Amino acid sequence: MLETALVLLHVVAGIFALVLAPVAMATRKGGRAHRLGGRVYFWAMAVLFVTALGLLAVRPNVFLLIISVLSFYGAFSGYRVLSRKRPQAEQGATWLDWGGAWVALAAGVGFIAWGALTLLDVWESAIPTAFSFLGVGFGTLLGREAWSDLTSFRQPPADPNWWWFYHMDRMLGSYVAAVTAFMVQTVGPRLPSGLEWTVWIAPALVGGPLIGVWIGHYKKRFSARPRVGKAKA
Repeated sequence: MLETALVLLHVVAGIFALVLAPVAMATRKGGRAHRLGGRVYFWAMAVLFVTALGLLAVRPNVFLLIISVLSFYGAFSGYRVLSRKRPQAEQGATWLDWGGAWVALAAGVGFIAWGALTLLDVWESAIPTAFSFLGVGFGTLLGREAWSDLTSFRQPPADPNWWWFYHMDRMLGSYVAAVTAFMVQTVGPRLPSGLEWTVWIAPALVGGPLIGVWIGHYKKRFSARPRVGKAKA
């Protein structure tokens, strides 16, 4: 019964996250709909993460653990930055930010080690080689994000609009990871044997450049209208 309840909660939270994120993306930044959509998205991702951990205790799966941590840390850090967007006004990182970053860094190092050990056959596993590279790649991405955060906690960026770009990058990156998890569960099993790994990188190959273009759009907009940086996200 517990497993069934976890599955139901996981599915419902996943639907909320996948549906509400586009609402936040499409609505006016700083507006009521944007704030509400983003807030519900964050809590949906939190429920997804907790239920995923519960299900992984019953059905161990290293790859889903990796994508769960990666997607939630993106949502967590992207949401938390709104409370520390003005370090000069004593809106700096708290123990929650520091703790989250250190846990994410440790997880990233662990995922890299797991991928490397399976590649070297030190860790016995029947998984294809491509999946070992995924472990190293995703672990590197997570570790890099966490290390970047730890560095910025000590020395915040000078750009007054940094938090806006950071918020976009992390929240959108989190959504890409969530879409990846969805595709892995629904599309991956239907692909020919040996091609399942492609769904792990397809969302990032499409979403990554789009995120870069969107952030670039706002950077140009802010450079033309500096005072926009004072708007609330």
